[in-house]
Amino acid sequence: MAAAAAAATPTTVAAAAAATPTTVAAAAAAVSAISSTSDSDSESGDLQLLLPNLLPASTAAASASEAQLHQFHIPSLPSPVTVRTIPSLGLTFQLWPSATTLLRFLPASPHLLPRSPSPHCPLSILELGSGTGAAGLALAAALPAHTVLSDLPAALPNLLHNASLNASLLDSRGGSVSVVSLPWGDAAAMEAVVAPSPASRFDLVVASDVVYYETLVDPLMETLRFFVKGEVVFLMVHMRRWKRTDKKFFGKARKVFDIEVLHKDPPPEGWRHGPVVYRFTAKKQPGKK
Repeated sequence: MAAAAAAATPTTVAAAAAATPTTVAAAAAAVSAISSTSDSDSESGDLQLLLPNLLPASTAAASASEAQLHQFHIPSLPSPVTVRTIPSLGLTFQLWPSATTLLRFLPASPHLLPRSPSPHCPLSILELGSGTGAAGLALAAALPAHTVLSDLPAALPNLLHNASLNASLLDSRGGSVSVVSLPWGDAAAMEAVVAPSPASRFDLVVASDVVYYETLVDPLMETLRFFVKGEVVFLMVHMRRWKRTDKKFFGKARKVFDIEVLHKDPPPEGWRHGPVVYRFTAKKQPGKK
């Protein structure tokens, strides 16, 4: 589901697959194309939403008529970022308003970056609950950055496909992406994400529309405590939907992080609240500088 902040043009395509960290080059070799067109989704404030990290039981290849292609035009990029959605496969395979806020807001706010990136020294970013990967791909190209797109295993084929769709753009900008399985709160999975470069850390962790399902608040908090340490910044774009879930998440988060509101978008048509950009930084421990 795309917010008005970014232009989206629907078309259609096909899939790739892998359940371990994979690069765009590997993804491109696995992708086949399907051609078709379809109308983009409309928003509804009455959707029974789950967490984007949750997936339907079946993720069989969708027919051409079920897939859609969305393009996001970012002023600093020479061509649009393109992602495939497959709404019939569930919420993870759809676009959500907060993702478009993130991909529009951060490239236009370089002063919020932890350091100045360049094609020769891109930022290192982890995106949690990537879904379609729209935000992570846009940040990789626009900043530029190496972005690790993460979600549950069933989401990875579509993430790989979307990475391959943007491979040329990423190469031209000095950006790159990899795709990993990262169930929240899974200690082994989290260790595997940092294993390739244990001496380094992410400059930035990002996420959009990940606070939905109350039972996953604790696993999400475990994941944030693992990755967001020291000077690492977590930027989250969130839309208010359920008071109890929001209260639980922010109550727990404020015990560990200092939280600042950076930006608010107006509500998209049909919604009561707009996306809000939050900045999380680890609280300083007593006696530590």
